[in-house]
Parts: sequence; C-alpha cells; structure tokens
Amino acid sequence: MKYISITKTALAAAALAAASCTANFEDINRNPYEVTGEEMERDGYNMRSFLTTMQSWVIPTDVNQCQFTDLLLGGPYGGYIADANSGFNTGKFSTYDPQSNWSEVFYRVIYTHQISNFSELCKVTEDEKAIAVAKVVKVAGVHRVADTYGPIPYTKVGTGVDPVPLDSEEEVYTAMFKDLNEAIEVLTRNRTNMISADADRLYGGNLEKWGRLANSLKLRLAMRIVYANPTLAKEMAEQAVSSELGVIESNADNAMYTGFGKDGNPFYVCFFSYKSGQGDHRIAADITSFMNGYDDPRRDNYFSVSTFKGTGITNGYIGLRNGIQIPEDDQINYYSLYKVTASTSLMWINASEVAFLRAEGALRNWSMGGDAQSFYEQGVRLSMERCGVADKTADYLASEAVPGSYNDPAFGFNYTNESTITIPWNPLNDGAFEENLERIITQKWIANFPLGSEAWADFRRTGYPRLFQVAVNNNPDITNLKLGARRLTYPLTEYEINGETIQAAVDQYLGGQDKMSVRLWWDCNPNVR
Repeated sequence: MKYISITKTALAAAALAAASCTANFEDINRNPYEVTGEEMERDGYNMRSFLTTMQSWVIPTDVNQCQFTDLLLGGPYGGYIADANSGFNTGKFSTYDPQSNWSEVFYRVIYTHQISNFSELCKVTEDEKAIAVAKVVKVAGVHRVADTYGPIPYTKVGTGVDPVPLDSEEEVYTAMFKDLNEAIEVLTRNRTNMISADADRLYGGNLEKWGRLANSLKLRLAMRIVYANPTLAKEMAEQAVSSELGVIESNADNAMYTGFGKDGNPFYVCFFSYKSGQGDHRIAADITSFMNGYDDPRRDNYFSVSTFKGTGITNGYIGLRNGIQIPEDDQINYYSLYKVTASTSLMWINASEVAFLRAEGALRNWSMGGDAQSFYEQGVRLSMERCGVADKTADYLASEAVPGSYNDPAFGFNYTNESTITIPWNPLNDGAFEENLERIITQKWIANFPLGSEAWADFRRTGYPRLFQVAVNNNPDITNLKLGARRLTYPLTEYEINGETIQAAVDQYLGGQDKMSVRLWWDCNPNVR
C-alpha cells in the first residue's frame, strides 16, 4: 500500500469533512435552522461509521496490520508470542532488524486511521457524548503509537499548521490527559445516558462503562510516566481512582472489542490459517516458562499442549524461544499455540491490570483506595476468575514456586531464567520495594496476555518481567541485550516525504539519534540498565 505523510493525511481528512458540510445549498426554501430527517440519519450513520472504525484500529481488526503490530512486534517484545515462519528470517522485529515496511505500520497506518476518523467524526456531529467516547478511543489507540516511536504529531493536527511538527512525548502525554479529562467530565454528566449501540463495539452504548475505561486508561498512562514526572503521575492516578465513575473493578467491565469481519479474530487467523494452515506463530518460551514454574492453572485457558512426536519428549505447555534464526523444520509447528477462536474478543484493558496498577500506586504511597497487598491479590483473583479457575486462587497466592527455566525439546535454544520472584506478597514494603514491584509486574504480565505492546512498555519502564534475551541480534545499534529494543525508528517513507520535520524531532527530542536503542522520555528508570 502507498501512503502519503500521515500528518497530511489527517489534515486532508479534516478538510474533506469540512468541505462536505457546504454541499446542497440549493435547497433554499426550507428553514436554514432546521435539519431534515434524512440529514439526521445521514449524520448519525456517519458518526457511527467513524466511531466504530476508530475502535477497529485500537488493536487492529485488519489481520495483516494486526500481525505487524501485535504478533510480530508486540508478541516477541512482550514475551508472549514467537515467530514460527522461516520466511521471516530476512528481517524481523525479534532479531532487531525489521524490514522497512514492517516498522511503519503503527506510524503510517494505525495513527492515520485514528486521527483522520476522529477529525471527520467531529465534523459530522456535535453530540458531546459521541465525541467524548471518540476521545477515549483516540487515546487508547494513539498512546500505543507514541509508546512505540516517541515524538508524534498530536496537538497541532487540524490547526492549519503545515507541515505539522511532532510533539515531544511529554507534550503528547499532557494532551492525552487533557483529552481523557474532558471525556470523563462529559461521560460523568451523562452516565445514565447512552449512545447508539451500533456505534459501540465494546459496551453497547453504556456511557458509565466508557467513563470507567477512560479513568482506567488515565491510570495506565499515569503509571507510564512515573519516573519521568512523578508529581503529574501521582496527580493523574489519584484523580482516576477517586473519580465519581471510578475505574474498572469487575471483569464485567473489561474493555473487550467484538464485531469482527468474516475472518474473525486476527490472532486466530495468524495462528491457524497462515502458512498453509500451520500458522505463522507459536507461544513464546518466556511466558510458558514462567507459568510452568508457577504451575499456573491459567495455562490451559491460554495455551494448547505441544505435539512433539519424538521419544523422550513429554508434551506440555512448551513455548518457542524468541530472537532466533527460525529453522526450516516441521518441528517448529509442534510448539504450543494460543487458544484463540475466530470469535474471541480483542482485549484493550482488563480489571486485573487496573488492580495491579493500583497495587503499584499504593506501593508508591499514593492514595489508591486500599493497600498494595490487597490490590495485588485482587489482581490475581480477577485474572483467575476471568480464566475460569477462581477456585485455584488461594493455593496459587500461597505457592513459593519460582519461574521455570527453558529446555527446548527440538532445537537446543535453552535459557536459564534470571527471575526467582515468588508469588506471595512480601509485607516488608519499605525494605522490599523492588521485590514487590517485580511481583506486581510479573503477575500483571501474566494477567494481560496477549497485550504485547503493554507488556513491552512495562518491561522498558520497570525492567520486569525478566524477559529472555534474544539468541540472535542483527542490529549493531543494540549492544545491551538485557535492555533490547527501546523503540522503533521512524519509517523511511516518512523521511522521504516529511524529512525535515522528522529530523527536527529527532534532533530536539531523541538526542539526534533515530535508533532502536534510544530510550524514550518515560523510559528513564535508573534501575533499568
């Protein structure tokens, strides 16, 4: 596909939407201050179309684009999913040498769809409720783009500035908090009202639930910047949990996208249809090793049992090592798969994650409405409940098991797990901050499967979970394999079209280096090195 500069695409969409409002002036006999039923229906249809399209691009429902963003990129970098197609060996995220057309998808496709559809929606409706929901959706999608590259266009899009400059990450986060705060105010006032269920692929039009989602995203973003701006992080987090609508506390309020096209869930297609039905991916060794060590009862909900046929191999939940030269061998197909169906919903955020965010906030002595241990254990309980094994929670929380190491049954890509974190909470909060932080993030990581981009962000921010280092590193700019990739570089096509603007942002905000090893603004934890 051929794309023009993303900022120009967004501006063009806004201009097109504005131009459409000037048509049909020949009908001079009707009252100019009234609208016809046909126009109301048309505008309602347009609003629903733009809003549902935005929702479909948070985690892309388009199979090819989702494969790039959430299976090939987020999957390996989050320790959830491994590449299993030897055709990827010519350049892939997991070995830090992605092909140029792979690296551009978040920036030139996902971002463009979010911004352009938001601009057009604001031109066809003045319904504050729909616009509030759209702001939440925009932040849900665009923060993933900012967390992947760093500086992006945000505050100047649609203002008439050309070329549109890239904002610093700090400016983007400040603007996203502003969008969420404005949305929360509207959603709180309208908590008993609805938007059309046809415009909502998550909550059927329920604005109270959208308000809880907005607060939960605000809490997520607040924690993201805790090392870069701890004062703002604390302020935003405490606002989120004390809001009248509150945050997501029940699995019934999980943000789960439904409404796929004929292909169904894109993870299902990539795991079970691609590569002549063998699938392009397998579960990563990182998460199976951690969960095997813990004897985690959620494994049967997440993974299939491996299907190795050799003597002396005991099948079980066996993942594939990431960052390898993928062998051209049928045994690559015997590793565990993701237990996903065509109708499985796409998860944006869940109650477990929110509980773990509150646990981390309480660990930092923020006012979260409870203590760190209670929220930590609540996060585990909610995840067990979502996976149908709630009765296993008490035994799990009492287990002194540690994450397992990895013994590869086919290719020898073994790995000794560096983490020895146990499950039970250490009540010595002051003397065990890092220990309990690792405990929170590790369990949050397990509960968030398969949200790879969120896991990658937590790994960069905290150093946890202790993901496996790659076996093959094809990027000379990445010299510390413990840190791995910290961001993606800007697309080459963007340099060709918008080079001066991109370079100005690189010079001003990234120290003049557009490299995968460069750390983002919020990636400044002194303990991660």
